[in-house]
Amino acid sequence: MLTIEQIIAKLNTDNDSIFPREALEDAILQQSAITPSLLSIIDEIAGNPQFVEDTPAFMYALYLLAQFREKRAYPIIVQYFGQLGHEDEALYPTGDMVTEDLNSILASVCNSDLGLIKQLIEDQDVNEYVRSAALGSLVILYNNDQISRGDLVSYIETLLDHCLEQKEDAFFVASVVCNSCDIHPEELYDQLVTCFDQELVDEDIINKEYLDRYLEIDKDKALTRLKENRQCRLINDVITEMEWWACFHPDANLKQDLAPGFEYANQSKVGRNDPCPCGSGKKYKKCCLY
Repeated sequence: MLTIEQIIAKLNTDNDSIFPREALEDAILQQSAITPSLLSIIDEIAGNPQFVEDTPAFMYALYLLAQFREKRAYPIIVQYFGQLGHEDEALYPTGDMVTEDLNSILASVCNSDLGLIKQLIEDQDVNEYVRSAALGSLVILYNNDQISRGDLVSYIETLLDHCLEQKEDAFFVASVVCNSCDIHPEELYDQLVTCFDQELVDEDIINKEYLDRYLEIDKDKALTRLKENRQCRLINDVITEMEWWACFHPDANLKQDLAPGFEYANQSKVGRNDPCPCGSGKKYKKCCLY
């Protein structure tokens, strides 16, 4: 079995194409012993975010601490993501994690303490994608029976009232609508329609027709679908969550059609957070895997 120092060294490797399965497996087996080191890694980056791209272990630490349900990670994670700017470049160091898994990570470490999650949601200075992920974490907690439907609906009602009273980012309002649809929004319908009527919603994200179609679905079926949604669950197995990322399967990417004009000779140099060479517009790590 690897020592804690060896595990951290392997997680900090610069080789983006090798999945550190052994290191992760040994980290899980030594949860108590490695947790202080993982907390130290994310705390260092939260205080010095400019070094995140030089610290590959940061990403693994987030997922491991989420699997460990480590509540001490909660304020540190909120600190890091809460300070990101609104520009797109602010999300580049962590690739697609904000839009794919930050909701699950927050739900996994919060220990049912919603205060910091709500702080992220309600702060207009926070990156809108981070706010959206924080809101999505509440849906995950509801989906895992850690928040009652009444409490979640009441909170979303408060958010919608705020959206109607104050000038809010249209993307964020669309996120509120989308998350409402996830829980079958019959109680919220009138407020949601008013948001559309007042043109507050980014309709490139979701439109009223979709809202109406979603409400036509039987509520029990919609909530069953939510239970089965792999994107709406806690982090239970970091290996399952990460091993399928395309950056760890370069051979699989050779089977894909390339974007026009792309020279595949450079494929081996594509990093985890680089655009996928297939031309999808997604980050390489989460694209082109069969």
